Amino acid sequence: MNIGRGCVIAGMLMILHAGLGSAHHRANLRLSELPYDGLPVDITAQCVIGFVIACFGISKVAGEFKDISATNDLNRKTLDSITNVPSFYHFAHRGRSIHSIIYS
Repeated sequence: MNIGRGCVIAGMLMILHAGLGSAHHRANLRLSELPYDGLPVDITAQCVIGFVIACFGISKVAGEFKDISATNDLNRKTLDSITNVPSFYHFAHRGRSIHSIIYS
């Protein structure tokens, strides 16, 4: 397992543990009938650190980022290949039913 996946798993586990810790803290406050003043610092810090570690791991797993400018990719393609979108082809149109009405 590479370092990126390990960081993602560790970060998600830290966030999960922080969530369970906050639920446990909340249950203890209800049992002792104390007012809720917010989460303790250790739970908040664990959540933030887990988030940072998970973001670092995701950036390592994602691979190479592409350049923001699209001109590099578009310079290599012709106009015909850019405008050709096969998913827009539609052969079941009204022309067939109009043709049967007119010529019947």
